[in-house]
Amino acid sequence: AVEQAQVAISITDLNANILYANPAFERVTGYRLEDILGLNEAHLSDRKTPSIVYKTLWGRLSQKKPWTGMLVNRRENGERYLAEVTIAPVLNQEGEASYYLGMHRDVTEVYHLEQKVKSQKALIESVVDAEPVVIALLDESGKVILDNQEYKKLVGDLRSREPVDIFLAAIQDELGERWSTLK
Repeated sequence: AVEQAQVAISITDLNANILYANPAFERVTGYRLEDILGLNEAHLSDRKTPSIVYKTLWGRLSQKKPWTGMLVNRRENGERYLAEVTIAPVLNQEGEASYYLGMHRDVTEVYHLEQKVKSQKALIESVVDAEPVVIALLDESGKVILDNQEYKKLVGDLRSREPVDIFLAAIQDELGERWSTLK
């Protein structure tokens, strides 16, 4: 199962020297398995991950607890990628760590897409905020999920009442029976 897993899996000694890696590890990192065995996992590091991340990682492992986080790594060809990593100690019968089991996957594309969405959201919010009229975007349940400064001013002016509730009630009163067909 480990050999066929799509996630990169490695087993290291307590100094993080690679003892085993599955074929997905080769696909993700670009390193041939025979070339990576015996090397330290630090060989994958791009040296861009803040040192506090590594301190936290080793702190968790020293407590015999797993660690999950993001590391900036570099493939064999020099290409940088963002790895979502989980490392867990493998404990022996005495409860002491014997090995570390690492699993990681390349999340670079997902990260870039998330950043693009955040950027587009910020742009939309800035455009909506600049409008001199009240704007509110509602979800299916009628909850405000995006509003502008004019709406926020109205919330302040009305103190305890939500403006959208007032607007929806007025629209429902105006439309009468037709309201249920629009929902």
